[in-house]
Amino acid sequence: MRGNDGFFEGSMRVKKTRMLTEGAMLAAVFGVMLLVALHVPVIRIIVLVFLPLPFILFCAKYPLRSILVFCLVCLLVSAIMGTVMAIPMAVFFGCIGFVMGYAIQLKKSKLFIYIATSLAFLAVTIIGLFAALKLFHLNIIAENLNIMQQSIEQSKSLVNSLGEPQAYEDRFAQMADAASQMYSVYLPSLLLLSAFIAVLVLISVDFPIAKRFGVPVPSFPPFREMRLPGNILWYFILAMAANLLMRGDTGSFFAKAVLNLMLIFQILILLQGYAFISFVSHEKKWPKGLLAIAVILSIMFSPLLYLVMIFGIMDLGFDFRRMIQK
Repeated sequence: MRGNDGFFEGSMRVKKTRMLTEGAMLAAVFGVMLLVALHVPVIRIIVLVFLPLPFILFCAKYPLRSILVFCLVCLLVSAIMGTVMAIPMAVFFGCIGFVMGYAIQLKKSKLFIYIATSLAFLAVTIIGLFAALKLFHLNIIAENLNIMQQSIEQSKSLVNSLGEPQAYEDRFAQMADAASQMYSVYLPSLLLLSAFIAVLVLISVDFPIAKRFGVPVPSFPPFREMRLPGNILWYFILAMAANLLMRGDTGSFFAKAVLNLMLIFQILILLQGYAFISFVSHEKKWPKGLLAIAVILSIMFSPLLYLVMIFGIMDLGFDFRRMIQK
């Protein structure tokens, strides 16, 4: 019995030593990458994509208490750098990496990890915007809107200096004002879409690297198998009805909420339409590049987007897949 106890204690010491060594190495790697991201603007965007990776590698293997210690060490490393942006960046990418890595440890599906990380990305972004407003009196959204409006005014001045016809100038001014108004109305949707797109990039880059280091990362099911809940179609119809009732009203909070819901539902139904095209292409043994061609053509010729949405509505409302399989 003593021999077994000694072997067990020795094994635990080895595991603890390995965890401490790996944690120290990953914290050092994170510190170097953060330093490069802060002081080398040329490759900043590239390095930012890899910042969650040390957290993914550690959080996917070790218990929650050790993860918290590792996160505190990374925060201390970022604080040593002495720049204002170091700690916020460490908190941001640490949260993203923690959600990814710990969800992998819990053996969640890749779709669950993607949605959970995207929502975490969005939540941390909103908290960061709120903190910047309260602590530094910096309204980043208003600043971006002001920059956009200044760019619009400069473009208007350029058009005037070129001596273009008055009708062209008026049309350009209307388009510019509409773009500015769309930004203010659809800002919530833009934040949500940006979060999902950014996390998709992070997963596409970091997960294959984590897999090479022995992390059992899950994989997405084939895109053709994507089936959204049928209730989304009814929510979309309700949003359309509310939008028709508020035609011309874009200033109230409720109107902005409906417009943002409409945009999100349209994107979801569009994705369902592309998934249906991919499913039909696979069942009929059509060329594999058909989906890529459909996406490119629908982007180039916007009326085709409505056709793809019709496919998505058909796929949600009717069981055409079973009919095609028969």
